[in-house]
Amino acid sequence: MARVSAARVRRGDVVSLRGEMREVKAVRSDQRGASKPGLTLVFKSGRPLRVNAGDELVVWRDDRELR
Repeated sequence: MARVSAARVRRGDVVSLRGEMREVKAVRSDQRGASKPGLTLVFKSGRPLRVNAGDELVVWRDDRELR
């Protein structure tokens, strides 16, 4: 499976988290110091998730796997 940087995730993408597919409702910048750029992914269902911008995630966009 293709993995991409969390910084490439955008609204409407579907992200695989622990075997569960979750649709992204919003992506918010969450800067915690110069060395820790982060994002908060808000999903249509479930709790938001804070990730580092460089973390790798499996992402699908428009019913296809993003590469």
